[in-house]
Amino acid sequence: MVVPGVGPASNRRVLELARKYPGVIFPALGFHPEQFEHSEHDALEALETIARERDSICAVGEVGLPWYGPGAGDAGVRDAAKLMLARFAKAAAAMDLALILHAPHRCAAEALAIIGEAGVTRAVFHWHKSDEQTTRAIINAGYFISLTPEVAYRERDRDLARMLPSNRILAETDGPWPYGGQFAGRLTEPAMIKDVVAAIAHLRCTTFEEIAGLTTANARALFRIRE
Repeated sequence: MVVPGVGPASNRRVLELARKYPGVIFPALGFHPEQFEHSEHDALEALETIARERDSICAVGEVGLPWYGPGAGDAGVRDAAKLMLARFAKAAAAMDLALILHAPHRCAAEALAIIGEAGVTRAVFHWHKSDEQTTRAIINAGYFISLTPEVAYRERDRDLARMLPSNRILAETDGPWPYGGQFAGRLTEPAMIKDVVAAIAHLRCTTFEEIAGLTTANARALFRIRE
């Protein structure tokens, strides 16, 4: 399991879990763009921790651009977030680490431009919700897109599962985010990955084993996780 942090305290917890469960949990360290209470001091701490833990982490993330929450629509907040994403993207590129991106809806195109300019070669747009043109641009840039449990019941995600190339699909839970459909009222947990894989297999008219194999191979390639 790749487990991303979203700020200093979260990053410390992710590292603790990875050390407790080596070979099971692979840590990523990040700075979530929608946690508006974070300060410049927190950003610097996150960047310093990433540099210090470079050899023990598999990615920088979760980072990105804000879309949800009362502060996300503020022009000043959005401009600051773009600069912040550029800082973390440049750090990922310099340290040759993958990037886990939170860039919903129209933010995806902006994030794509920022990480391309920064020289990021490996990235995943998680819980992707953008238009087809942006989606194809992400794929053509060589980046990955991950699907959540919503692929089992939401048409937007089901359409995405059908169109993505086999070598660009990942599966995720985005826990602890709660889901609807058949998952309503359930705690989001890693075991739901099986439901994501089963839904993708059904939509692509193939087997569970094939999708499980290709999403595992894609994750290993993105995060450079060895057998």
